[in-house]
Amino acid sequence: MKKISANPWVNFLPFLAIYLLIAGLAHRDQMEGDEGRYYMFAQNLAAGFYSPKEALNLWNGPGYPLILVPFVWANSPLIIPVLLNALFQYISLVFLCKSLQLLVTHSLALFFSLCWAFYYVAYKELGWLYTEPLSSCLLCLFLYYLLKSYLFNYSLLYILLAGFFLGYLALTKVIFGYVILALLILLLAGYLITKKKSIVQFGKIVLLAFLLNIPYLLYTYQQTGKLLYWANSGGMSLYWASTPVEGELGDWNDDHFTAYCGFDSTQPCNAALFAVHHQADYDGIYQFQGVARDDAFKNKALQNIRQHPVKYLKNCMANAGRLFFGLPYSYSYPRLANLARIPPGALVFFLCIFSIISSLIYRGPHRTIFFTLVAFLILFLGATLVVSAYQRMLTVMVPLILLLSAVQMKFWLQRLSSPSK
Repeated sequence: MKKISANPWVNFLPFLAIYLLIAGLAHRDQMEGDEGRYYMFAQNLAAGFYSPKEALNLWNGPGYPLILVPFVWANSPLIIPVLLNALFQYISLVFLCKSLQLLVTHSLALFFSLCWAFYYVAYKELGWLYTEPLSSCLLCLFLYYLLKSYLFNYSLLYILLAGFFLGYLALTKVIFGYVILALLILLLAGYLITKKKSIVQFGKIVLLAFLLNIPYLLYTYQQTGKLLYWANSGGMSLYWASTPVEGELGDWNDDHFTAYCGFDSTQPCNAALFAVHHQADYDGIYQFQGVARDDAFKNKALQNIRQHPVKYLKNCMANAGRLFFGLPYSYSYPRLANLARIPPGALVFFLCIFSIISSLIYRGPHRTIFFTLVAFLILFLGATLVVSAYQRMLTVMVPLILLLSAVQMKFWLQRLSSPSK
């Protein structure tokens, strides 16, 4: 097989064209879903503040709104920042390939890069002002500079770049803030046990990522009085994940119970079915604002979990189904679009399980770094599955799953070709 060029920027230019085409065709010049919220935060930042002044709102981190601020200042058409998603997706593909080229054969690098290039589940968000293309880009940049720091004697520049991109990822997807905290604890424990220098170097990167979040965390502390508080959206997500109602599967919904209405004109809106069991909770919880409302959701969720632990475990299993395969959903009929998500979901699910299990017996080079990346993946999956999960949450981690799988595939191919070793 012909080797991949040393310049993947050129090799994957056709995919930039494809992503631009998808983004342009999918875009509607009217904000839907989460788009309006991201744009509102960008407008606030452009005006010199973050949370709306009339009521505390820290629903998401400032990472993506900061990217949108120049477009707000320029009053540019929405299509312009949307097309930026294509560039983010393209950069993620290039840097995944560059990372793979550092570790595996050219043929394996090509195969796993193309798996990401053709991962069409990620295409849907290209046409929206959503965080997934940026998040995937940040993860791939983090992985590349993390690997470069290890392979080039812990270069300070690479450590700083890896820490920056991981930290900015946490500002974009707040769940990574909590993953970073947990990973810091694991790395400290690992170093105390093994005294390995590589753990210290990884720890420096993760610590730098955390430090990048300090200004935002100081702001949230000033607004809420709570330490290490990235967002006030987790309570509602945990509430829906904890639903004790038989027939409901832990999927998220909004304050009008219409989150899944209007996407398919052939399906009736199921808001009334949710309202039967949740309207009373919402009436009580929505008497509060901001952090108090978030706390009220969490308290109700914890009550549900204590009283119905088996049902909560079932909901977590349903979360896993949605995370990888895009189903099931409460009070909803399956659609053809759901079926289209199963093949790529099945591939990612298989590779995820393969990379985690195989890492336990991996004896190849750079074992510490790959074991730590597996821990990073497991922490993310654990944090995601305990709240309401859906497939686009996994998109950001697909490049990591592909990279780990490529390394494990190379390891096993070498063992099979040299069974006596």
